[in-house]
Amino acid sequence: MDNVIRQALEHGKPSVGTWLNLGSPLVAETLAVAGFSWLCIDAEHTAYDLGEIAHCLRAIEARGALPLVRAWDHEPTTIGRLLDAGARGIVFPHVSTPEQAEAIASAMRYPPRGSRSVGTGRCSLLDPNYRQLANDDVLCIPQIEDLEGIGNAEAIAAIDGVDIGFLGPGDLAMSMGVETGSEPHEAALQAFRQGCERAGTPSGIPTADGPTTTRRIQEGFLFIDLTNDMRLLQEGARVALSQIDA
Repeated sequence: MDNVIRQALEHGKPSVGTWLNLGSPLVAETLAVAGFSWLCIDAEHTAYDLGEIAHCLRAIEARGALPLVRAWDHEPTTIGRLLDAGARGIVFPHVSTPEQAEAIASAMRYPPRGSRSVGTGRCSLLDPNYRQLANDDVLCIPQIEDLEGIGNAEAIAAIDGVDIGFLGPGDLAMSMGVETGSEPHEAALQAFRQGCERAGTPSGIPTADGPTTTRRIQEGFLFIDLTNDMRLLQEGARVALSQIDA
C-alpha cells in the first residue's frame, strides 16, 4: 500500500493534488491521468452519495493516484464507512480543538491504537494485509477554519494520529470578519503553519494557481490542494473562448 503523500512528506517534499466537486468518476479519472498525485472527493459541499464516492475511489486508484475524501461530519460511523469504501485518508472540516482531533484520529485506527470497527468492506481488496497496514497508512487531516483552531494549531497538530494540518482559508476569513488575503488573514495562515511546524507535523493549504502554489511551498506548506475540478473546467473554457479571433 504505497502512499505517495506520506512518501513525499516524510522526505520534506511537497505533495500536490486537487479537489473533486463535480461528482463524476470520469472527471476523477481524467485528473488522475493528468498527473495529480492525489485527489480529494469533497463530500462536505457536494451531492455525492456513498455509491458515487466508491466509484470515484475506484477511478482514482485505477489511474495510480491516491484517493482522499473530505467528510461531512466527525461521526465515527461516517469515518468507518468512508475508510471501508477505500478512502486512504480523510479531511475533516471545522476542527477547532485538540479534543476533536483526538476523537477523529482514534476513529480512523483499529484497536488497540484506536476505535475503528472491523468489517468487510472494499478496503479489504486494497491489500491482503489491509488490517495490519491500515493504521500506518490512513491519513488523518483536520481542517482548521476559525480563530479557535488557529490558536490551537500546535496542540491539534501534536495529537498522536494527526498526520497533516490543513487550512480552510475561506471560512477562516469569514469567521474573522476580514477579506481573504488581508494582512490579519495572512498572519493567521502563517501562525497556523508555524504551529504545525513546532509540532513536527506537515501543514497544507488550498491554492488557486501555479505561482501561488510555488509561493506557499517556499513558505513551508507541503500539502497543497491546487484548485478543483470545477474551477479547472471553468478556467479552461474561459481561456479557450478568449483565444477565438472572430
